[in-house]
Amino acid sequence: MAGRTRRVEAVRRRKNKTLSREAIHVLRGKFKLNAGGKPFSEWWAEYKREERKLEERRFRRLASLGRKPKSVH
Repeated sequence: MAGRTRRVEAVRRRKNKTLSREAIHVLRGKFKLNAGGKPFSEWWAEYKREERKLEERRFRRLASLGRKPKSVH
């Protein structure tokens, strides 16, 4: 019985590796930045600044209506 269990576990590990490899292959290239674009750290900082502005604008709008804004997180 122990031998069968080891074989089953080996097959599962192989299958997981194959699925991971396929997932990486499918996703590769979908999240690349454009050539000549900003480095990721600069892009992320700018993205977060814009998100904070939007959140602040939403908060002020809802506060002016007398509502308590719901947390997005």
